[in-house]
Amino acid sequence: MPPSRFDLILFDLDGVILDSRTNMDRAWRAVQSEHGLATPFEEYFAEIGRPFADIMARLGLADRASAIETTFRRSSTETIGQTAFFDGMSDVLARISASSVKVGIVTSKDEIRAKLVLERLDCKLDIILTPRSDLRGKPAPDALLYAMALLHTDPAHTIFIGDMASDHEAAKRAGIAYGHVDWGYGDPANDDCRRLQNPQELLTLLGLE
Repeated sequence: MPPSRFDLILFDLDGVILDSRTNMDRAWRAVQSEHGLATPFEEYFAEIGRPFADIMARLGLADRASAIETTFRRSSTETIGQTAFFDGMSDVLARISASSVKVGIVTSKDEIRAKLVLERLDCKLDIILTPRSDLRGKPAPDALLYAMALLHTDPAHTIFIGDMASDHEAAKRAGIAYGHVDWGYGDPANDDCRRLQNPQELLTLLGLE
């Protein structure tokens, strides 16, 4: 995968840039308490990356999804501003955004919490896509395709960086390259991707080091 080929790099947020497992665990405990749920956090966590409503459906909680999401978002928002970035990611993102490569975020996190996170980064982002009613969530490719269309970038020159099988599947369905971060929370869909051991490798991937 020649580094010079990428004009656009799109990132997932949780598990790639933001180390949000503790924040999500706290929010899920609030859900368990307020809604009397016995569903373990690990079952919720195994599905992250998909739209919240899809996760609830997969957990058999579709009929309570809206109320659960309200509780989860409220609890998560209380501490999201103190949630740590993965070591090295802030500096790497600043380096990339200062280059000619366009940088975007495609996340399943809602707009309010995503902005609370991203405003702490010292970098320029060309696009931030959070869930919207006219775009299907991952593993559907809609948001990735929309980002490329808005930024006038060809799929052949775009790469998506994620940490879950749903990220990998979305990239494949969008016809773009995929880089899987091994510091994240999940596994890729298969071995047909670039594996990244640390954030610094992103600079090498883009020919910036």
